[in-house]
Amino acid sequence: MLRAWRAARPLEAVPTLVPGRGRRARLTQLDMALLLGVTERWYRALESGEDRPYSREFIAGVVRILGLGPAQAAALYRGTGHTEPQAGHVDPAPELLELVRRQRCISFLCDEAWDVIHANDIAARHCPWLVRPQANVMLWAFSEDARYQLRAWQSSWAEPLLGQLRLSWQHGGENTRLDEVVHAIRRAPEVERLWQSHAPAGRFPLGSARPMYLPTVSPRPTEVRVAACVPCDAPTLRWIMLTPADSAIIFP
Repeated sequence: MLRAWRAARPLEAVPTLVPGRGRRARLTQLDMALLLGVTERWYRALESGEDRPYSREFIAGVVRILGLGPAQAAALYRGTGHTEPQAGHVDPAPELLELVRRQRCISFLCDEAWDVIHANDIAARHCPWLVRPQANVMLWAFSEDARYQLRAWQSSWAEPLLGQLRLSWQHGGENTRLDEVVHAIRRAPEVERLWQSHAPAGRFPLGSARPMYLPTVSPRPTEVRVAACVPCDAPTLRWIMLTPADSAIIFP
């Protein structure tokens, strides 16, 4: 995989490419070694799959020079015996942002801690909290404000969302921000009781409609379906879409 990633890396995109080495069509193993401050033999060993004590800093340098995406970087860290770095700020690919924007429904991206990264115009119109600074899906969903918009709050929204939150918290690895979100939510009214009740891990099956108050759509609650997916090239992101259960309804 490393050979393929190196071959695909445009020379003009390589930061601080070593000058004075003549013209070449692509990034070489010697270029990588010089940029990383190691011998060509040491870098070649990595591409050859030799089991050596490659430092975490060395692997981080490879990720930076080759411009690897989250999934590629994760594979390289795991393949060299390192744990993946804790997720931080994520910059989604422009193509993904465009797909999110073009959906004719409430469409937004969030990270592993459920912090909102991007939302389309329809989402901003019907759920303005999504575009507020430091918006977080779970913190909002368990706030007093959310209980007005999310109808049948406990059974239709709180219990399944709490199940999802518990799963991501227990199995998502070290994540300081997610710890903060969980502890803050458990202090909210009624939530600790639900947390301790060991409700089954919730899901949002596509066929299950849930009531949500969308005043620009209808004076009465609108039944919506929730769909969520993980982009294959950005496994630390969640893409969430809310669509009307009634196909005749079109979000303005």
